[in-house]
Amino acid sequence: MIIEKLLPLDLEFRVHTLMTGIQFPWYWNAENIVAEIPDKNLSQLTHMFYWDGKEPSTHWGSVSMIVDYFVRKTNLKIKRIFRVKGNLIANIAHQQESLDNLIHMDVDEGSIGNFVSFVYYVMDSDGDTVVYANDKKTIVETSSPRRGNCIWFNSKTWHRSSVPVTHKRRVVINVVLEVE
Repeated sequence: MIIEKLLPLDLEFRVHTLMTGIQFPWYWNAENIVAEIPDKNLSQLTHMFYWDGKEPSTHWGSVSMIVDYFVRKTNLKIKRIFRVKGNLIANIAHQQESLDNLIHMDVDEGSIGNFVSFVYYVMDSDGDTVVYANDKKTIVETSSPRRGNCIWFNSKTWHRSSVPVTHKRRVVINVVLEVE
């Protein structure tokens, strides 16, 4: 499900300025985009804001309110924040096979608990988020990166990002929440 304009404009601007500025610390993920599925053809930059009870980033305070706005829009009851991570994928040459390798779940199917993921789009770009049925072939929903919007879905749903082709980069915040 797509939520348009998740944040107030001033906060949307602050997050955009932070994550696209030259002082923001991105970390090279040289091996792959999805840690469980190595792919030598794709890589990304990441920034771990929050991970399972830990706040590893000094920038956590600048993005933590995104979760609050998401909860207000969806009326979900949050048990805990599992992960909040920034992702930057550059415009790079790629093959369809590499994109197919990106199809993943944010939480393993066998995990106990209810989890919801959302992808917040920091900037306008191409590089859609694609959500699949269980067969990993049938597309259920597609969302184009539009600044301030987000797409959310069950974390045990197959999905992938796409590599930007016309824009220089795709910058998002990926959030995984355990819900009641």
